[in-house]
Amino acid sequence: MSAERSVGEPVLVLVSPTALALDGESVRVAKDVLGAALTVKTVVPESLSDLDRLLARRGRRRPVVIGDDRYLQLVVQLLHQQATLAATPVAVIPVGRGPRTELARALGADVDPVQAARAVVSGADRPLDLLVDDGGGVVIGGVRIPGQRSPRANRSPSTWWTDLAGRVARALTTRTLPEPQPLRVEADGQVLADPAHPMRALALSSHGGAAELRIDAAVPVQARRVTVGGSLFTYEADHALSAPVRERTWTVEPAAWSLRVPW
Repeated sequence: MSAERSVGEPVLVLVSPTALALDGESVRVAKDVLGAALTVKTVVPESLSDLDRLLARRGRRRPVVIGDDRYLQLVVQLLHQQATLAATPVAVIPVGRGPRTELARALGADVDPVQAARAVVSGADRPLDLLVDDGGGVVIGGVRIPGQRSPRANRSPSTWWTDLAGRVARALTTRTLPEPQPLRVEADGQVLADPAHPMRALALSSHGGAAELRIDAAVPVQARRVTVGGSLFTYEADHALSAPVRERTWTVEPAAWSLRVPW
């Protein structure tokens, strides 16, 4: 379904069906604030292919996501696949329960629907880094190994990120240690772990134009490219559990996209 109102800057408001079902009032309020100041076309995509089509045909309209972190990640992924992400500033109005919007909060978005919508109207575009893997996937938050289903994950995975490296360090000191992982880890060609010197946990994110890698409780290492492999393993990327892989490489793309945030 879709609706259009004409005032100012053109935006394409992409409403997650989950957000609409979960908190229709917040969705309505956010749409009213946007519609009072911008030229708004509102859509509720019926499927992933519908979302892909709407983004491809958006013209000059800025995508505005109303939904949780998972929906934001999907939009970023599709824009990356369409090779238009760098030229397409994105905005988000977080709607979701607690942990399902913590990544949007960490990236600077306001969780109040009125304030988030006002930021779309008069905020600033914040450049952000992106981790891109060798399979074409994008990570806007972080990667964790070993991968496991988080208690916060939906049946369809949601994204996340606050301070993963700190969490891993705390987990290593306060909980049962994970089993050693017989994996080879390279950062810009430098070997940081291998089967002879196994790691227990890895956290990867992007900060300041570089990938930041923490193995166990060690001091973080910065690199442009990180490769993990050697045996079958799973990982979490933006809180989504991967299928088993034998090798995966992540490369940081500095300032690869931008998010509208409050001044």
